[in-house]
Amino acid sequence: MHLAERLKDTRYLLVLDDYWRESWYDWHGKLKLPLLKGAVGSKIIVTTRSAEVARVLGTSTPYRLQHLQDEDCWRLFCYFSQGTEAHTYDFQDISRLREDVIRKCRGVPFVAVCLGLRVHQENDRSKWTAILHGENWDSTGHLIGALRLSYVQLDSHLKPCFAYSSVVPQNFLFEEEWLIQHWMAQGFIQPNPNESETIEDTARSYFRSLVGRSFFQTAHVDRTGERQSYSLSEMMRDLAIHVSGEDCKCSIIDGPYNIPEKVRYLTVVFNMLTSQDMFEVISGGKRLHTLIVVGGSDHFELKIPIDIGQRFIRLRALDLGNFCVTELPESIGELKHLRCLQLRNTKIRRLPESICDLYSLQTLGLTNCYYLEKFPCKIKNLRMMRHIDLVMARNGCRLEGMPKGIGLLIDLQTLSRFVVSSNTHKGNIAELGKLNKLRGELLISNLHLVESVQEAVLANLASKQFLQKLELSWSGNSKNAENILEHLKPPTKVKELTISGYTGMACPSWLGSSVYTNLVTVCLYDFKSCTELPPLGLLPALKNLHLKGWESLVYIDCSRFCGRSTPSFEHLEKLHLEMMDRLQLWDGDERCAFPKLLELVLENCCRLEQVSHSLPSLAKVTVEGSPNFRGLRSYPALKHLNVNASGEWIWGSWRSLSCPISVSLCKLPTVEFPSGLGRFHTCLQRLEISHCEQLVSIPEDWPPCNLSHLSVRHCPRLHELPRGIRRLKALEDMEIIACGQLACLPEMDGLTSLLRLEISDCGLIRSLPDKGLPSSVRVLSINSCPLLASSCLNEGRSAHHIKMNNILVWIDGREVPTSAR
Repeated sequence: MHLAERLKDTRYLLVLDDYWRESWYDWHGKLKLPLLKGAVGSKIIVTTRSAEVARVLGTSTPYRLQHLQDEDCWRLFCYFSQGTEAHTYDFQDISRLREDVIRKCRGVPFVAVCLGLRVHQENDRSKWTAILHGENWDSTGHLIGALRLSYVQLDSHLKPCFAYSSVVPQNFLFEEEWLIQHWMAQGFIQPNPNESETIEDTARSYFRSLVGRSFFQTAHVDRTGERQSYSLSEMMRDLAIHVSGEDCKCSIIDGPYNIPEKVRYLTVVFNMLTSQDMFEVISGGKRLHTLIVVGGSDHFELKIPIDIGQRFIRLRALDLGNFCVTELPESIGELKHLRCLQLRNTKIRRLPESICDLYSLQTLGLTNCYYLEKFPCKIKNLRMMRHIDLVMARNGCRLEGMPKGIGLLIDLQTLSRFVVSSNTHKGNIAELGKLNKLRGELLISNLHLVESVQEAVLANLASKQFLQKLELSWSGNSKNAENILEHLKPPTKVKELTISGYTGMACPSWLGSSVYTNLVTVCLYDFKSCTELPPLGLLPALKNLHLKGWESLVYIDCSRFCGRSTPSFEHLEKLHLEMMDRLQLWDGDERCAFPKLLELVLENCCRLEQVSHSLPSLAKVTVEGSPNFRGLRSYPALKHLNVNASGEWIWGSWRSLSCPISVSLCKLPTVEFPSGLGRFHTCLQRLEISHCEQLVSIPEDWPPCNLSHLSVRHCPRLHELPRGIRRLKALEDMEIIACGQLACLPEMDGLTSLLRLEISDCGLIRSLPDKGLPSSVRVLSINSCPLLASSCLNEGRSAHHIKMNNILVWIDGREVPTSAR
């Protein structure tokens, strides 16, 4: 009440620093009420390491601070350790100390502060480096003590999950699914009374809670933006080791190793030249629940001992991924408690039949096991199985088929690949019929071997409503392809659909149906007999469309392709047409508006002459291997144009290009660029010319005057650069690479903004320009140019051209000190 009275009708700014309370009631039921008494315009700023706090407080969009730069971490450390600026820091071996601090901090300011305060207590500075390398931080009460507070505030069900992460080796990247499958194997996940939520859903909520509280950090995101890898920062790994006590251990071994009796969860980082005798140097382990083996090489075969079932009798999780494992002994079937078996990236060929005795097995990880040929026959016995991961990063799967009875594993959440076989002893596609809990992705290959339409009907794909990605693949001719595909109707909630190798002449009736409200990506490859596109314009959420190898398609009929709705393709952002060998005409009309199309790729459409659509949002165009292409319309939003081996139509379209724009010209048959074009684009920002093998010269009025980046690469006949380069006052970056006939460089005294110059693989260039480099240059890189390098190293007459001390000079990958110039 006192706070409410003080704030009544008062405009205030309140900062809640390092706020941790995640209770909804603590905020909305207690603290928030008096704060509402303030005047209009009052502000509250909250800083926290927990995303859950931000959600509970109902804040506006949070500002997520990125990691500090290395130099900033160093400055913080300097301030808290010695109360001084970094440039005045007094330490004998300062370079090593700086490296140690940066390594320890990894961009986290909190660690920099704690490190600074810790070493500030130590008067003997000779011990500082040792402290940073290996001190038990618990003894200081600073770093671990502060971090432990974060751990103490975790919910009880999250604590063992985080403590278990101490088995993750330093600098090891892991995926969410990998860790939660380990958690499930150890029984750390408490089932949610909500029946609609699976144990995996609950585990993911655990994982995301730990990410949201900064216990795990994102380390890598793949190019699709979907698969993320995570890591433990060094400080969080130290905390995990601290709180896990003697239960967990991550040991680096390079000789005989006896597993401590109290250890239940063990990672062995193998640090020997070969991995063949690894299990011979390990002793003990009968109490182990987890054994993870890392650090080997796929060039050395890892021999699994024939008595592994007796040696590690209590194992619940066995991870042998990334080793050259070719076979498992039959005794693996004696690991009756085993729930998670990871063999990803191994060379395993066959799984022993005894695996079918592992009745508790939940996860079988076979990612990128390209050598795997067959499954054990009685896999249907593994009724607890939830995940069979058969994702392959590239083509080359040798799997002969799926075992009969796999359809009885009705709790399967993951079955990323189903290989159809003509072998009557293998399971047919009808095995999928009852697997309605499948999630994630499913690839069905060898569909040309499906013998009857009835098998496709029994597969009942439409009932698998949890699938996100579905791929249907043919690898040969099939008389019933049209009827089979018609009855392989995807579930309506699928987000990505790929169909390849389809041999039918007509597309199925469901392809393009508006009921697929979640379908974002469609890829249709090698429809060699189809002459007409399906009405994909009816898909309400479609963003990415890739059509490849439609060999019989001559004309794109917009009345069919776009459907009867107006407008169509309302959300399409990327359209990729590839290997359309016979496609000649694609006339646009009002139905094919593509209002949000951002990127258009035309690749190896050798007969297509023009795209006549009005595309108001188009920002990037790539035309590759399409020699008959004649040109583009004027696209007002175009920012990037890539032309690769596609004739000389670009010169006719040059004046219609919008600006600012980046242009890449590759593999053009041009001998000499036409003159007079540079003046049309005063705002052309980037120009890249590469692999134009016939190009001899570039006109004097090239390139456009406001370029900021110019790259000329792999033009072996080019004998000179235009003298007009010297007027490019906005040019900041220039690179000349692999132009073997280029003997001299034009004068650059007018390049007043140039910051970086790279010259590589130009063996005839003897020196820099006579008037030297502009004073703005900060980096000069010279590679595989022996004459030029000799000149710049003060062995020739041109050494004075780079005497400026503020230039960083690199020659053949090595920095050249000022004294050597």
